[in-house]
Amino acid sequence: MSGSTDWLAQWGRSLFERQRVPVEWAGKVVEAAAGHLGKPVEIEAAVALAADRTLWPTGGAVFDEIRRRGLAPNEPFTAAESLYFRLAELVAKLAHNAAGPPPPFDYHAGWQVGPIAYRLAAEVGDPALRDHLAAALDDWPDRPDPT
Repeated sequence: MSGSTDWLAQWGRSLFERQRVPVEWAGKVVEAAAGHLGKPVEIEAAVALAADRTLWPTGGAVFDEIRRRGLAPNEPFTAAESLYFRLAELVAKLAHNAAGPPPPFDYHAGWQVGPIAYRLAAEVGDPALRDHLAAALDDWPDRPDPT
């Protein structure tokens, strides 16, 4: 990892490790983005998954649907859409891991929630989106603002 991104990765890890209910927290971050970027069915599924613990065991299937949409060759994503859907994938990974069905996704998936939200704010360039993401994250890095 380059020095220019070390601080962002460290911030993301610290932010994630402070969360009492990481799945719900990550879902709120996706929901904050949805208010600005729309709520396609895959994003709705991720938000619903995060909000309902009984659905967490379906995280692997929700991840597969989100990933399938992201890889659809007839509908390529913009950079912002790609980051947005990556956030939704992280929600699904976290839910799957929290529910416990094997095999687990990468243990550090949650460390990426903050950094991807930060990059999404920079990509979109909308101060209102940045503010909503910061509120959902309950933090924002002490670095030059991306917007």
